[in-house]
Amino acid sequence: MTTRHNRRQRKKLHLGEFTQLGFAVSARFASPFADGGCDKLLDGFIEDCIEPLRLSFGGGVNDDLSGYVTSAVRGRSASEEQRDKVRGWLSSRSEFSVVEVGPLTDAWRVQGQ
Repeated sequence: MTTRHNRRQRKKLHLGEFTQLGFAVSARFASPFADGGCDKLLDGFIEDCIEPLRLSFGGGVNDDLSGYVTSAVRGRSASEEQRDKVRGWLSSRSEFSVVEVGPLTDAWRVQGQ
């Protein structure tokens, strides 16, 4: 059974033309860090890559850097171009041995459902 939503409902539920896309990122460290090194790298990632592209990053650093990236502009989606630039920034860093950038997915829907 298909449920039809009006424009207001689609906007509230982030459906149809109001769908917002983002992507997952993960990067494995090439070697362990000295005290504070992870924090400096994460700060650099956000200040030098995420913010200039008008993106937001939700995630952090444990044994690796991982999280989800969306547009920082309300109502907008992350683009393939932004996704490629994030991949490029992470891949260019010698601190990471393996970089994975997922496809654009619906930022408001739980993956795997």
